[in-house]
Amino acid sequence: MAFNDITIVPVRTDKKAAYLEFSARIAAIYREYGAVRVVDCWQKEDASDDEDFHAADALANYAAGDLPKMRKLAGAREGETVVVSFTEWPSREVRDLGVKAVAVDPRIQATMDEEPVFDGRRLIAGGFEVELDVR
Repeated sequence: MAFNDITIVPVRTDKKAAYLEFSARIAAIYREYGAVRVVDCWQKEDASDDEDFHAADALANYAAGDLPKMRKLAGAREGETVVVSFTEWPSREVRDLGVKAVAVDPRIQATMDEEPVFDGRRLIAGGFEVELDVR
């Protein structure tokens, strides 16, 4: 059964190019260790209103500010954009082996000496088993 690692992190908007370059390098390493694909989603504020996700009748049941916003949940500050990423694995077993191998890969270790493109302390992460995949 497919398995996904999902991360959410605020990234300085002016560091988008650096973030994407970093992420592409890391994604290539994850793919070497069995990841099927790696996807980065850069939030678009103008497509993130309540009306984009809730039916009009449902919205009538909530007062302004009742529904949580991705920016708030991710702790994004002024000048930051929320990035949601997922790494898709063919199974939990492949993921567990892959993550262990990635953690000790010298190319990953070398990134510890680079200027960070995001604050790792603010990264939200979790592993998710795929239960529904409609394409």
